[in-house]
Amino acid sequence: MAGWRHSITLRLSVAFALLATLVFAALGLYFSRAADDHMAELDAHDLFGKLALIGHVGTQEQSAAAFAARLGDALIGEHGVIATVDGKKGPIFKWPTAELAEPLAAAGVSLGRTPIRLALGGTEYRVIAADMETPWGGTAHVVVGRDIRHHTDFLDQLQHDFWLAIAAAALLTAVVGALIVRHGMHPVRDIARAAGRISAGQLAERIPEQGVPPELAELVEAFNAMLGRLEESFKRLSDFSADLAHELRTPIHSLRMQTEVSLGKARSTDEYRDLLASNLEEYERLSRIIADMLFLAKADHGLLIPQTEPLALVPLCERLIEYYGLLADNVTLQLSGDDLTVGGDRLMLERAIGNVLINAIHHTPAGGEISIRVQAAGGTAQVSIANSGRPIPEDALHRVFDRFVRLDSGSDGSGLGLAIARSIMRAHRGDIAVTVGGQVTTFHLSLPLEGDHTAL
Repeated sequence: MAGWRHSITLRLSVAFALLATLVFAALGLYFSRAADDHMAELDAHDLFGKLALIGHVGTQEQSAAAFAARLGDALIGEHGVIATVDGKKGPIFKWPTAELAEPLAAAGVSLGRTPIRLALGGTEYRVIAADMETPWGGTAHVVVGRDIRHHTDFLDQLQHDFWLAIAAAALLTAVVGALIVRHGMHPVRDIARAAGRISAGQLAERIPEQGVPPELAELVEAFNAMLGRLEESFKRLSDFSADLAHELRTPIHSLRMQTEVSLGKARSTDEYRDLLASNLEEYERLSRIIADMLFLAKADHGLLIPQTEPLALVPLCERLIEYYGLLADNVTLQLSGDDLTVGGDRLMLERAIGNVLINAIHHTPAGGEISIRVQAAGGTAQVSIANSGRPIPEDALHRVFDRFVRLDSGSDGSGLGLAIARSIMRAHRGDIAVTVGGQVTTFHLSLPLEGDHTAL
C-alpha cells in the first residue's frame, strides 16, 4: 500500500489501463449489440420472406397435397430453415423433416409481427407465426424458424476477441503510460537532484528555470524564492551571531582583565570597591544586552502582544521630553502637532519613541535642535522626530534598524535601540522609517489612529 500511496507512475499507469479497459469494453458492448441487432434484422427479413413464399404458394394451389409438394420444391437448398403448416384437419406440411419440425409445431408459437428466439433441442432459432387463408378451404397456421447458431457462434467469437483486445490494450496502455510518466517525471527528478545539492554552505545556488515545463514553473519559482529567503535569513543569523559574540566579548574581556589585574597583587579596600563598581557597570551592560535580545526574540516569534489602551500622543511625548531632556546638553527640544489618540501599549510605545529620541540626542551636536511633531497622515498618526547634525549616509539608511548597527563607532549603545523600536511599531500594526534631507535626519513612527484601531 505504501508504494501505491507514493508512486505517481504506478497510479497514473493503473489509471490509464482502467480508462483503456472502460473505453474498449464500452466499444465492445456497443459493437456486439449492434451486430446482434443487425443479424436479428437479417433473420427477420428472411423469415418474412419465407412467410410470403408460403402464402404465395398457398394461393396458387387448389389442394393441400399440391401445396405441400410445390412448397417442398421451393424450399430445396434452404439450410437451417424449419417450417410447419397445420390445418383444421391436421398437419399439411413439415420441413425439412417431420422429426425436426415436430418440436416447432409443439412449441405453440403465438401470432406476432416480430420474430422471437426459441430453443429447440439444444439449438436456438428465431421463429415467427402467421395464419393464412387457403383455396382448399379453411385457415392454416404457419410457423417458420431459422437456425441462428452461426450468428451466435460469430457473436461469441467476436466477444472473445474483444476481451482479448481489451486485455492487450490495457496492458499496452499501462506499459506505455508508465514509460510516458517516467519520462515526464524527469524534470521533477532534476529538481530533486538540484535541491539535494543545496546545503547551508550553498544557499546561493538556485534551480535552473530554463526548460522547466509550465506545470512545474510555479513550483520552481516558489522554491527559488524560498531559497532566497533562507539565504537572507541565514546570512542575517550569521551576522547576528557574529555581532552578538562581538558585543558580549568586549564586556566579558574587560571583566576578565580587571579581575586578573586585581588578583595580581594585594589591594586596598577602596581599590576593590572601585573594581566592583566598574564590574557592576559591565554587568549592567550585559544585562541590558541580554534583556534586549530576549525582547527581540519574542518579537520575532510573534510573542510580543501589546496591552492596548487609548493613548494621547502629545502628552506621552511631553513626558518623554521631560524625562530625557536631562540628557540633552545644550540641545533644544521642541514639540508640536495635533492632539491625536492611538490604541497601544503605553510602556512599549514610550520605549519605542524614547529609543528614537535618545538616538537623536546622541547624534545632535551642541547648539542643535530636535523637533517632535505629531500629525495625521493617510489614516495614521505619525510621530516625526527630526534632529540636526551629520546626516545618515545614503548607503546606511537601509540597515539602521538592523541589530547591533552603530554608525558612530564611539557610541556606548548596544545598537539595538532602533531594532527594538521597529519591533514595537510592527507589533502595533505600525511601522518606522527614516529620511534624510540636507543636515536633518527624520524618523517617522506611524500608528493606526484610535478610530481605525482593531484588537491586536
